[in-house]
Amino acid sequence: MRVNIYAEEMTDRVEIISKEIDGHAFTGLRIYLYLPTTLADGTQAKGPFVHRPGDDDSSAVTFWGKRDLRTVLRDALAKLDAHYEAKPPQPGAIIEVD
Repeated sequence: MRVNIYAEEMTDRVEIISKEIDGHAFTGLRIYLYLPTTLADGTQAKGPFVHRPGDDDSSAVTFWGKRDLRTVLRDALAKLDAHYEAKPPQPGAIIEVD
């Protein structure tokens, strides 16, 4: 499965969640998404999808780790660092990462 999250949807709203299942501890990194919308006057806005106070139905992506999730995230950030330090590829190029 591939999930695309666009820059316009990204937020700084992040939470760490934990749960235990059958004696195994899981940690999740949840990143909330705000869908941009065009208002009646033509301006753009984005924010949480709140039905009423206490009922936030905002979309989110959760990365679950059975072991230390930081290892995977550090590796991903190291690859991003290498990408930004190198000459950027041509638009539309697909870069394979190990």
